[in-house]
Amino acid sequence: MREFSSAGAANQTMKDQWIGLPEERFEKYQNWKTPSGYLCGTYAAAVLLAYYQDYRQEFALPERIRVKESPDETILIDLLRAYIQPLGMPTIPLQVSHGLSQFLKAMGEEQRARGTLFGSWQRATKRIRQGKPVLVGLLKGLGSTYGNHWVVAYAYFESSTGKRYYKVHDNWGNTKKIIPASWTNGTVSLS
Repeated sequence: MREFSSAGAANQTMKDQWIGLPEERFEKYQNWKTPSGYLCGTYAAAVLLAYYQDYRQEFALPERIRVKESPDETILIDLLRAYIQPLGMPTIPLQVSHGLSQFLKAMGEEQRARGTLFGSWQRATKRIRQGKPVLVGLLKGLGSTYGNHWVVAYAYFESSTGKRYYKVHDNWGNTKKIIPASWTNGTVSLS
């Protein structure tokens, strides 16, 4: 897989080759699984924040919430849920991005989240080329076998015939799941 640093190769586009972040980095979050219910927006946001804390160095969560490189997500999930899904109901991109931004603001961070309602490919591939994972929404109506769900995309592939895929942390225990980009609509990323 071609790996990009945050500073490099932003304009490169290569067909028939995975472009993105090393999949091994997401293995530490393998047990961060959405329980029964609709909390996938919260769990995907937790993986995104943990990745930023562990690899991007752009901010640090307070140690009382999560220690860098820690596999324990409990406190982070509980706090994020209060901002993103206090009622445990399904979410749309603007709810996840707003809740995530409010959480970051409460932590004293300048970083904010941005949500897009439609499409995912342009936004997600841009962020991934910058070395940043992105949340993508999956929709049952677009063929998603997960139903409506949030995942963390960290690599993408476009074949020479135009078929597009993401490699994702699926919040169900699979950190290397390959899904068709055609299942996705909407994104949440950090600005």
